[in-house]
Amino acid sequence: MNQTLVFDFDSIEQRSLEGGPNTVAPLRIDTESEQVLPFAGVLRAADLLSRRILLLDAQLLDGAFFLTLGPDRIRQILARPEFLDSALAVAARKPSLAESLRAMILDARNPSVLAGFEFSSLAAFGAGTVPLTERLRVRSSARLRSCEPRDVARTVAAELQAASESEDPEYVVEEPTGAFAELERAWQSWLAEADGGRLRIQPWSGTFDLPSALERRPVPAALQDQGGPVEAALTVLSGTKNRSDALAYLRLHSSELSEHKRLLQDWWMNAYFDALASMHGTNWLRFSADPGTQESLPRRGFRWRRVPSAADSPTLQIRGSLVSTLGGMPSPVYALLRHQARAAILEWQEHPSQKTSDGLAYAVSQADATKSRRQARRAVWTRVGLTLGPALIGTVAADAFSSLFAGVGSALAAVVVGVPLAEFLELHESGKKKMRAHIHFPAVRQ
Repeated sequence: MNQTLVFDFDSIEQRSLEGGPNTVAPLRIDTESEQVLPFAGVLRAADLLSRRILLLDAQLLDGAFFLTLGPDRIRQILARPEFLDSALAVAARKPSLAESLRAMILDARNPSVLAGFEFSSLAAFGAGTVPLTERLRVRSSARLRSCEPRDVARTVAAELQAASESEDPEYVVEEPTGAFAELERAWQSWLAEADGGRLRIQPWSGTFDLPSALERRPVPAALQDQGGPVEAALTVLSGTKNRSDALAYLRLHSSELSEHKRLLQDWWMNAYFDALASMHGTNWLRFSADPGTQESLPRRGFRWRRVPSAADSPTLQIRGSLVSTLGGMPSPVYALLRHQARAAILEWQEHPSQKTSDGLAYAVSQADATKSRRQARRAVWTRVGLTLGPALIGTVAADAFSSLFAGVGSALAAVVVGVPLAEFLELHESGKKKMRAHIHFPAVRQ
């Protein structure tokens, strides 16, 4: 696998992740999520499973974790002490991150005002208590359009603070303060990373064809033949091309859709990522639970292409303990894992399959195995006992029976059974079932 998008790094989905020992204070914004995954674990798992993680500019510039942690902590989590360009690439709508940030909040349809961009990361800085979408849409864009690239982060933060503090579109904040000043510093750290050549920036490419992706995505069985609000939602979402509009519709009708809301959102978002993957000529991974949508896809083999065809869904649902295992690893242990498991990692990346993922899972489980002196000595004595036991039994049997055949039979039994049983135990521990408890692809033929 070459560059790979990650569903869980969508700016909305990042709110459902949680901090861990390799991050700053635990950060979880979306308290409605039933599943909580460690951000460090998702980032490292994606790092192992792909040659390079492909981030969209909005996932970085509006990503709660990427902004609150910053480049230095991301380097620490990924065990990349110098450059991130070997692990991360950013697909940007403009040649630079600064211009991409400017474009995110400029309304292409009405250049005179700001766009109603919904910044999901504001809550991570303690500044997401006031809905800003409608307030931004009536604010003049003149200040942002005319500022120098070096002032874009400061200007955007000031505009967001002004919209947060007042409904008056003429209200001005000259310099961002408090949480908005922190947001500006977070943006500046990533802009400096890109400007310094330590982060790879690549242009958007291809065509974003969401309608075709929606047609290819089967509607989950739980949503079919529901009628009423669910059928109406499917009709509306099938014709919705903008993510903010789709999520706004689901929020507005959440009480009517009740338990179907999350399933509808997952179905639409999966199609959204299908379209993004096709646009950028890549595939995408999902680590969070996907109730119903992935299971509705036909079971298939691994067919990785440089550009996924329209007939293929380029997504893989990942299950197992890989994410939690990697999330709890100290950074030096993860660095050692990457070095020791380099052959297994390369084999998976060049020939992705459930078989090569078993080898990668074994490498991860071995790196995570920590034994005390007492446990190690107990394992040695167990191996000695399982080795000598059959031989002793064979000797006793030979003494008890004087016949040649009985003696030969007991000797053969001692040889056959005397193969250390501990080796069989080790084979069991490294078997398919054990390995697929770490990494499992439920929609792929085994």
